[in-house]
Amino acid sequence: MLLTQSISIGVLEIAAHKMRSMLTMLGVIFGVAAVIATVAIGAGAEQETLREISLLGTNNIRIRKVPLEGAEKAKAAKRAPFGLTMSDVAAVRELSGGLLVEDAVSRQVKATVSYEGETPPVTVLGVTRGYSEVISFTTAAGRFINQFDMEDQKRVCVIGDDVRQAVFPLDENRGLGKDIKIGDRQYTVVGVMSRKSAAPAGGGVLDVGNLNQYVMIPFSAAMAYFVVDPRMEDLDEIIVEVSPHADLQETADLIGRILQRRHEVKDFEIIIPEELLKQKQRIQRIFGYTLIAIAGISLLVGGIGIMNIMLSTVTQRTREIGVRRAIGATERDILSQFIIESLVLSIAGGILGVGLGFLLAHVISAYMRWNTPISVPAIIVSFSVSALTGLIFGLYPAMKAAQLDPIEALRYE
Repeated sequence: MLLTQSISIGVLEIAAHKMRSMLTMLGVIFGVAAVIATVAIGAGAEQETLREISLLGTNNIRIRKVPLEGAEKAKAAKRAPFGLTMSDVAAVRELSGGLLVEDAVSRQVKATVSYEGETPPVTVLGVTRGYSEVISFTTAAGRFINQFDMEDQKRVCVIGDDVRQAVFPLDENRGLGKDIKIGDRQYTVVGVMSRKSAAPAGGGVLDVGNLNQYVMIPFSAAMAYFVVDPRMEDLDEIIVEVSPHADLQETADLIGRILQRRHEVKDFEIIIPEELLKQKQRIQRIFGYTLIAIAGISLLVGGIGIMNIMLSTVTQRTREIGVRRAIGATERDILSQFIIESLVLSIAGGILGVGLGFLLAHVISAYMRWNTPISVPAIIVSFSVSALTGLIFGLYPAMKAAQLDPIEALRYE
C-alpha cells in the first residue's frame, strides 16, 4: 500500500469519528501548547527582568529609606539631622576606599510643575550630579545637573521625555532655555533626558516609577527651597556604583555596617539589583521547569489516550484486518497502516497545539503587557515530541493488529 493511501485512510478514520479523535488529541494539544507558551513566557519574563534591572543601572547598590513609626521614629529623631543624610554618603565614600566609582542621592519634592497653564503629571526629584550616570539615564539634549548648580543652589531643572512632550511638544529646542514653574519659583530647563522604558506598575523593590515623568533639580536647591524641617535631610535614596572588580555582596555588607554604626535604628534597606536579577532568574527557571514537566505529563497522558483509542480501533476493525490479509496485505502493511494512523492523530494534535500555544502566548502578552517571543526551537522540539509520542504509543496497537490470525479475524463479529 502506498504511503499516501495509508495517510488518506488515517485522515478518513479521524474524520469519521471527530469527537473521539478530538478527545484523543487533547493531551497532545495541551502538552505542545504548554511547552510553547511556557518557553515564550519565560523568555518574556527574562526580558522584562533585564529591562527592570537596566532602569536601576548596572553594578549598583541602592540604599533606600525605611519609614519609621512610634518609638523607633522618636529614637531616630534624637540625632540631628536624622534619616539618610549627606554625611552618610560622605562616610560611605570615605570608608569604602576604592570600591566605589560614583555615588548620587535623590529626594522627592512635593511640588506641582506648570507652564502656561499646563500641569503635567510629574515626579520632582532633588538629585546630585552623579545621578544620571549611576542609573544610566542619558541626556538627549542640553546637559545634566553639574557641580556648579549644586554649589550655587541654582534654579535649573532637567526634564524627562513625557514632560517635554506634554509641555513643549512643538518646540524645536525641546524646551531648552525655557522657564517652568516648580512650586512658586521659576526654574530654567537646561536638559532633556532620553526616553527610557517605563517600569511596570505594582511597586516592589524594583519599582523606580516612570523616569520619563521626572523633573530633576539640584539637591541643594531642593533642600533650600522645599524642606520644612531642616533637622531632617531624609534622603529617599543613596545610589553607589561599585567598581567592576569589587564583589557586590561584600561591598553591600560593608556599607550596611558603616551605616548601622551611624544610625540609632535601622531606618534603611540595601538593595542589590544584580542579585535580585539572579534570584528572579532562578525562580523563573524553576517555574519554567515545573510547567515543562506538567506539559510532559500532559503529552504522556495524550500518548496513553492514543494507545487506548488505537487498541479500541483494532478491536472494531478486526474483520477489516482479516479481509485485507486475505486479499494479500502483509503484516508489514497492517503494521504501517496503524502506525501511520497513530502518527496522523499525534501530528494533527501537534499542529493544533502549536496554534493554541501561539494564542496563549499572545493572550498572556496582552494581559501582562510583556513581549512573549515565540521560540522556533520550542516549536520544533514540542512538535517532534508529539510525533514521537504517536509513534511510540501507536506501536503496540499496530503490532497487535499485524499479529492477528487472518482466519480468526474473518470469523470475528
